[in-house]
Amino acid sequence: MAELFLSENVWRMVRRVYRKKRFLFDDARNMTRHDQKQFDWLVENGFFLSIGDDWFEPTEKAKLAADLGAYQWEPSRTASTTRSGQEK
Repeated sequence: MAELFLSENVWRMVRRVYRKKRFLFDDARNMTRHDQKQFDWLVENGFFLSIGDDWFEPTEKAKLAADLGAYQWEPSRTASTTRSGQEK
């Protein structure tokens, strides 16, 4: 397990909405061209939960990461490889 830090733009998205019960994508936007890609990453990695009709809610992971911008990451155990790319 590793502790990773969110980039500043992603962290600001989390900070804008982590206290709300529900929010729309527009509530979290930074008004940059990378917003949609970064928002999708947050949804895929469990920071925001889609509750339908373009509404989202922050998860406990988002609330923990909002303070310092750090989160716990654990790599998937499906295929572990060595540095040379060969399976262990």
